Amino acid sequence: MKTVEHPLAVAYLEAVAREAAALAPELRNELLADLTEHITVAFAEQPARNEAEVKAILDRLGDPRTIVATAREGETAAPPVSKWHSLAPLILLPVAGLLGAVNLVLGGIAMIAGLVLLWAAPHWSRRDKIIGTAGSLLAPVALVGIAFTAATAGALLEPVLLTLVAASVLVPVAASVYLFRAGRRMSS
Repeated sequence: MKTVEHPLAVAYLEAVAREAAALAPELRNELLADLTEHITVAFAEQPARNEAEVKAILDRLGDPRTIVATAREGETAAPPVSKWHSLAPLILLPVAGLLGAVNLVLGGIAMIAGLVLLWAAPHWSRRDKIIGTAGSLLAPVALVGIAFTAATAGALLEPVLLTLVAASVLVPVAASVYLFRAGRRMSS
């Protein structure tokens, strides 16, 4: 499929994308792909030479708000995401690794709660959830590595211990920052 290059058509598709931000990503992408195809076909059937002809083609498609409202009617309503549900995994997952160093039970509870909230959240894609889970689970694995290294090597491997401690803190924090950005991308 060709891409639409006319500035008015690009602006029209951007307006539809802004209006469709609240739609499910699959539905939004399908809607934009369909509109792009309709515009491409219309340009092929009647090559638009000036702005008036392009506007006429876009007017035939309809107002972006109306198009999105029609698409929204066919979508099942997703429950609204509370601010707490958005922030809890971002806080719990990095803290779980640190809590695990102090108290294994508290760290485990925080990790399980954070992962459950992460996977129950509708505003992150599956890929984002897998990345967040992998980054968060690195903290307990690193803590086990720290304990094993300390028990077997003593103070001989201080750089290794410092690296593992840094990984157990920084990687879950990086996963939370990634999830925060991905959540903002999905909501905008």
